[in-house]
Parts: sequence; structure tokens; C-alpha cells
Amino acid sequence: MGRVLRVLDAGSSLKRALRSLWVVASLLATPAGAVVVTYAATDVADTVSGEDRWRVRYVLDEFPFDAGYGFTVYFDPDLYADLVASPAHPNADWDAITVEPDPDLGADGLYDAEALADAPAIDVSFVVTFRWLGAGVPGAQPFEVRDPSLATVDGEVGTTVLPEPAPLAASAAALASLATRRRSAV
Repeated sequence: MGRVLRVLDAGSSLKRALRSLWVVASLLATPAGAVVVTYAATDVADTVSGEDRWRVRYVLDEFPFDAGYGFTVYFDPDLYADLVASPAHPNADWDAITVEPDPDLGADGLYDAEALADAPAIDVSFVVTFRWLGAGVPGAQPFEVRDPSLATVDGEVGTTVLPEPAPLAASAAALASLATRRRSAV
């Protein structure tokens, strides 16, 4: 009886480890074909006393669309002001604009980049500088991929994410290895 209980405990431990691995993998996974926009925020020199200027660099993981398609990142009017796309033309394949948030109307500001060529180059940084009105550090923002008629492309809506740190991926691999090792021991 004691041996049966130990096997059940080992099985329960394996199930817990596999369940934990599944949770980590779910958090790291993105839907197949979905565009992922990563960001890095940098505090820049404040040109006006009392203002908090920041620069955010966006990078696409892929963009499997043709000329006329684009992506839009939204800026909450309560948190962002004085948006500037720099540069307005990240490279020959893209054109970018900014539209100011309007707190009186509750309207988001936006950074919109449109592909000027089919299969545009994505080895480019899309950069916006702005005045940060919030506390702490600017965080994730909503974005969408749009078609030439300005309609949102199905399944291409999300939130910008920080680049995945290598230690997190290594932790997930170690957890998978542990689960496999425990399974072979049972």
C-alpha cells in the first residue's frame, strides 16, 4: 500500500509540474500568424522643466501583409501628450504619422505606420517621443493591424509587450526537463 501511495504522489507531482509548464507555455505563446509588437521605453532629457519626456521604440516580429496595410498603437489621453514620430519615414518601406490625444474628447492619440511596399522590411525601429503624464514608467499599449480600407484585420489586435527575457525561456525549458526527468524516474 505504501508503494502505491508513493507512485500516486509521484504522478500528482508530475501532473502539477506539467500543469505549471502548460501555464508558462500559455503565457509565452502567441497565436499563430499574429503580429507581435514589442516595445522599449527610455526616459529622455526633459526640455521643459516639470515635463517628463520619454521615447518608445516599437519592433515588429513579422508583418505578412502588402502595401497599404499598417499598424496603429494607441495613446491614452490621460497618460500621453505631445506625440512625435521620429523619423516620420522609418525606412523606404514605411510611412508613419502621429495624432495627438484629446483629453477634452477622451480620444486616444495614435502612432500609425503604413507599409508602402509589399512584404515590407521589419528590421526597423518605429519610434515615438512624448510627454508622459502618468506615474512611474510608461507600459504596454493597445495596437491593431489595419487593412487599406482602415478596417481592423481579424485576429490582429493586441497589446504591445516587453521583449521576452532569455531567463524566462530558460526557466520554462528547465521546468520541462524536470517534468520529463520525474516521469522517467517513475
